[in-house]
Amino acid sequence: MNHPLSRREFLKLSGALGALTALSACTADSKTPATALAANTATLLPPENADDALIFQTLRRITFGPQPEDLARAREIGLDNFIDEQLAPETIPDPNMDTQLEEMETLALNASELLEVEKRAQPVRQLIRATLLRAVYSKRQLYELMVDFWSNHFNLYVRKSQVGLLKVVDDRQVIRPHALGSFQDLLSASAHSPAMLVYLDNALSNRELPNENYARELLELHTLGVDGGYSHNDILEVARALTGWSVTGLRTQNPGEFIFRERMHDDGEKTILGQRFPARQGIADGEQLLELLAAHPSTAQHISLKLTRRFVADDPPATLVARAAETFTQTNGDIRAVMSTILHSQEFKDSLGTKFKRPFEYIASTLRMTAAETQVDRFTGAMLTQMGQPLFHWPAPDGYPDIAAAWATTNGLLGRWNYALALAFNAARDTQLNWSALTAGATDPAEVLQTLSARLLGGDLTLEVQQVILDFVIQLDETMRAPAIGALLLASPFFQYR
Repeated sequence: MNHPLSRREFLKLSGALGALTALSACTADSKTPATALAANTATLLPPENADDALIFQTLRRITFGPQPEDLARAREIGLDNFIDEQLAPETIPDPNMDTQLEEMETLALNASELLEVEKRAQPVRQLIRATLLRAVYSKRQLYELMVDFWSNHFNLYVRKSQVGLLKVVDDRQVIRPHALGSFQDLLSASAHSPAMLVYLDNALSNRELPNENYARELLELHTLGVDGGYSHNDILEVARALTGWSVTGLRTQNPGEFIFRERMHDDGEKTILGQRFPARQGIADGEQLLELLAAHPSTAQHISLKLTRRFVADDPPATLVARAAETFTQTNGDIRAVMSTILHSQEFKDSLGTKFKRPFEYIASTLRMTAAETQVDRFTGAMLTQMGQPLFHWPAPDGYPDIAAAWATTNGLLGRWNYALALAFNAARDTQLNWSALTAGATDPAEVLQTLSARLLGGDLTLEVQQVILDFVIQLDETMRAPAIGALLLASPFFQYR
């Protein structure tokens, strides 16, 4: 990695990072949300303005990282109104985002056109870049978080067969239109998605040999949950109901499109979750199945548990999960309404600062909160891979893990340190930072530290931690102090949580 620090200075900086980690670790026992919050705030001085602190902490959770204009907007209209505004992304103009994506022509292509693209890897690369750019620059931040959530819930592995090309269409036609809409509509769109049918082998399922892969994951992961009250026989019956749900072949006039192959469908009578499916229904078997699953109480519970785990805590409060599930049931699976229940709850407020960022969130938050100018190209992608979360590359259908234990590893944290150093010293080939602008031209190390702490952490570090940083950076050349302080803060334990 190329940056202006010598090897000796690099080791010193790493040592300082380790000291900060030790200082943080000695402050808490993270068994509960309350003590975990203490772990993340014990090294910050008490805020002068509690309302501002709450706004900062909330926006760290419902955006990929608050920028000054986000904080100003939340102060202007009030935090609850800001949450409601983010829950209605269609009301938020985002013209600059459209401009940034114009050059990525494959994002708008249909399946047959994608199959004709000369550079076969280009569509997936453009989708990954677009996903990162949206996370960093879109004004519809909560919407992008929801897109990320559902992309993991209905996970697709882009290295299997034609799934990569079809994922481009899935992102545009399945995930994005329904991310804050009706769960039943989202579920139906996913069940009709060629990418999903190819990934989980349903495209080949027929009445002679029903394939159980999609049937099993539809029940276990997408709707009811592993303890959702279904039996192995239900899986077999679901597989029968979905026979004939397939994808047009590569040599057809419109390859890569959903098709119901009536001759491949098992048209016999079925019983699923106690409900009778009459014989000779054809494609209506699958439609009846999706309606049944979307309205099932276990689906309300399972989806609410996953949403509260994503937006509240690794082990979310049962009371909040129950209220979210009740909203899900009462609104027929209105995702926006369920999210409103979660984000306006006291449990949500009590949890702020306790969710460990996944690599995608960590990288997006560093770029947003440092006002980086970035192309999020191959270097950023390589760093995501090093940290363990290359987008759309999780092979199993359960999606990337959503608990701290999966990511707070030695290798994972080392990757974050490397990324923070490269970014801070403008050694990232696809990204540039302007530390002079971020520090308002300040040169005094203490003033630089205070300014960057407020921007990146939402408050001032305790005097003890400040001294650790200042003792280190005072040894550096003046031009290197702001980047060094920035690297320390971005790699520190305090920046790893949301």
